[in-house]
Amino acid sequence: MGKVNPKKIALDSNVFIYHFEENLHFIPFTRKIFQELSSKNLKAITSVISLVETLAYPAPQKVIEAIKEAFSTLPNVTIVNVDQQIAIEAARIRRNYKFRLPDAIQLATALYAKAQIFVTNDKRLKVFKQLPITLLTEIV
Repeated sequence: MGKVNPKKIALDSNVFIYHFEENLHFIPFTRKIFQELSSKNLKAITSVISLVETLAYPAPQKVIEAIKEAFSTLPNVTIVNVDQQIAIEAARIRRNYKFRLPDAIQLATALYAKAQIFVTNDKRLKVFKQLPITLLTEIV
C-alpha cells in the first residue's frame, strides 16, 4: 500500500462507494484493499460516516439493503461511532484545515484508532500532516 506496508488502515467513504458501485476506474484498487482485508493481512477502520455517505446515494431499496449487508459482513473492518473525543478532534481538524465536517470526522477517527495511513480519493486531504494520506491510485 503505497510506500509503507501497514497493518491497520483507515478508509474514507469514497473507498466503499467505489467498491460497492464497482466503479470501473477504481475497482482494481478497492479490490486489492478488500482482498488484503479478507486474507487477514490487514485491518481497517472507518467512521460511521462512511455508512451514512454510502447509503445516502440514490439507489433502489434492493441495492441499499445489499450495501447495508455488505457493511455488516466486511472482514476485518471496524466501524467506529463518533464519540465526544472524536468530535472534539474533528472540530480541531475542521478549524485548522477547513475540511468538510465528514472529512474531519474521518481523519479524527483514523487518529483515534491509531491507523497507520488514511486511504482516500480526495487529493485535498494530502495537506493533512498528522497521518500519511494515501490516494486510491497510489495503492500498489
